[in-house]
Amino acid sequence: MATEAIRGLIAWLRRQPVQTVIAHIHPTHQASAAVATAAVLKLTDQCHDGETQWRLKVE
Repeated sequence: MATEAIRGLIAWLRRQPVQTVIAHIHPTHQASAAVATAAVLKLTDQCHDGETQWRLKVE
């Protein structure tokens, strides 16, 4: 369900003036990381408040 929701959100964002989707996910939250992976976000080496940054360039 979460994967379907994020894919729908990203599809909508592709029709908006958005260039990048960013998610901050705690490294131990495997379910969120799985959803980000399914939505084709890529893990970066950036961290903020103990959470890792995931990023997708929207085209």
